[in-house]
Amino acid sequence: MNKIDNNHRFVKIGLFKVILWGIVVCLVLGTLFFTSSMRVGPVKKMRGILLLEYVGIIKDKRSDLELIQALESRDEVEQFNAVTAIAHKRYTPENAEALLDYLRSDMGTKRVKQFAVWALGELHAPEAKEYLSSLRGNKNFDRTEVDKAIKKIEGKIPKPFWRR
Repeated sequence: MNKIDNNHRFVKIGLFKVILWGIVVCLVLGTLFFTSSMRVGPVKKMRGILLLEYVGIIKDKRSDLELIQALESRDEVEQFNAVTAIAHKRYTPENAEALLDYLRSDMGTKRVKQFAVWALGELHAPEAKEYLSSLRGNKNFDRTEVDKAIKKIEGKIPKPFWRR
């Protein structure tokens, strides 16, 4: 009987150590993930900041009007930040129209315009569907991203639960 209890005790201690080590490894990997940087478009941002922005925990404090004005800036980083901030806000026809105007204009780089296509998909902007369809043959835009944005607008790819 004593042998069985000792074996049972070793199993409990072994399971406890496995769980504890699993938690330690997750904390270390999470810290590395949140502190490492990643190149996103024209700027380098921390992965953790990008994740927190996407989930909606960190929000840009600028108003819609300020973000729309930032799209007209000559600074590529400012344009990129404005496009991503608009994508993380709630849909308004003004925001969608500003992104469409940005795509139609000569301003901006290819990379930032690609993010504007993504942002229109994130907003699920119905007025952008026709324009995005016309971009399918354009070599300056990634066809898979354009198709994905159109599918989001059509509702074939739903919004994440935290953005509803």
